[in-house]
Amino acid sequence: MVGGIRPQPFHGCHCHGGVASLRVDAPSLPAQPQDVPFSYNPQDRRVMEPGSKVIPKVVIGSKNNPETEKASLNRELEPLDGKYVYSADDPRQNTAVAFASVANAINVFIDVFGDFKWSFQYDKLAVNPNGGKDFNAFYARKNGTVNFFAEDDPIFGRPVHSGASGEIVVHETGHALLDAIRPEYFGAFRSDVGAFHESFGDMLALHTSLMDERVIKRVLVQTGGDLTRPNIAAHMAEELAQGLNNKKGANSTGGDYLRNANNQFTWSEPKSLPEKGGPEQLGWEIHSFSRLWTGAHYDLLNNMVKERIQAGDRPDVALRQSNQELLTMLARLLKESPRGDFTFKDMAVAFVKSDKIHGEGNRAALIQKVFTERKILPADLPAEQLEVPPQRSGAALFQSTEGPLVRQLGVTLGDDFGMFSGARVEIPVAAERALFKSQEIEGETQEEIRRLIAAGKIRYNDPAYQMKFPQDYFNPQGDPYIGSVAWEGDRMKIERLAIAH
Repeated sequence: MVGGIRPQPFHGCHCHGGVASLRVDAPSLPAQPQDVPFSYNPQDRRVMEPGSKVIPKVVIGSKNNPETEKASLNRELEPLDGKYVYSADDPRQNTAVAFASVANAINVFIDVFGDFKWSFQYDKLAVNPNGGKDFNAFYARKNGTVNFFAEDDPIFGRPVHSGASGEIVVHETGHALLDAIRPEYFGAFRSDVGAFHESFGDMLALHTSLMDERVIKRVLVQTGGDLTRPNIAAHMAEELAQGLNNKKGANSTGGDYLRNANNQFTWSEPKSLPEKGGPEQLGWEIHSFSRLWTGAHYDLLNNMVKERIQAGDRPDVALRQSNQELLTMLARLLKESPRGDFTFKDMAVAFVKSDKIHGEGNRAALIQKVFTERKILPADLPAEQLEVPPQRSGAALFQSTEGPLVRQLGVTLGDDFGMFSGARVEIPVAAERALFKSQEIEGETQEEIRRLIAAGKIRYNDPAYQMKFPQDYFNPQGDPYIGSVAWEGDRMKIERLAIAH
């Protein structure tokens, strides 16, 4: 939507009474794009002080806000001597870090995947760096925004800005990027689908962090090249986690991080798990369950680094090259990833096939080995399930959800769902799965919806009620609802909400 001001306001904070700024979408001033330095932090302030990074092809919008081809800061930011680099005591530093981290993550993704279009109707992802008071951050398709917040650490008394953490910012940008490539994933209710969305954000944050030389040096000091040792790249969002732990009075994350990619989780059916799990136990909740896929991905990185070191590479070279190779493999996976609803097993099979299609199969055996050890792939998986068909439908149609690629499979909830009984749920399913596994998917969907209702993750609305964004998208605990009730006449529907944090 180039060349005009969007009339759509964004109200920002979903709790604690914070107020966010409106989305700025004015036309850019005619200016030559320039490479401009920004304050930047690939990690969190708790483990690394911000430095600076040059962001290419930046222009200044008519509201004095920096923009790139794919991203726009939704507030004014005054440069200093032509640079967006600020001292630690200048609050503009947090805003600069948030925008630079979004722009850099998008550029990193395009370098390995290629160009794409956002799933929302605008041409730029808007960066909202000051959404209000909260220990949180989220992406919302409705407004095409990534949103960041700040709240004081109750022990240390200093504000924790989620937008000042490169890891958190890249994680939220990852949601937007995956939504661009596979928008139908925000139509599925299965834990595996939501967990992969969360894992993708963590994987992109891991790879982007390891492209920074300061991070590489620190990781090598901590590990000596053995990535099974604790390190800042594997630990996600240390400062925010510390603030949350200090607020709640309990170390619920298992350490001063939100998640740890360096873990030993193995597959279990989500329905057999508790909701939240814990530091050493998976839960079916998507952030908890995501740790399984992220751990397997991290195993691949560790194996690849170890292989290069054993072949004679210096540890820094091994880490740098392995990180780039695995990021490229992740981009290839997206090009062959399942359409619509899927299980982790389906995605792992696609991972093996994607390497055979795009990488000459050089890493296919390692992918199968790691995901079998994690029990995501069964040990007795028939070889033909990993064979690449002579012709692949839809491989180039990354963003199409029409035609034969994806169908909406309708499921009607039974009479034992309380106030949700009789509700219609539509699940995006690949055409072949809809044809051969419709009854299986219907039963699994009913189980998923029942579990989400019991956990308070489906919002009920009366027929005349109109959802208010963003406050109605979040439950009283500040977590996004997974789905909400909408009405078509007198027919109740449960719709997946396109929001993630």
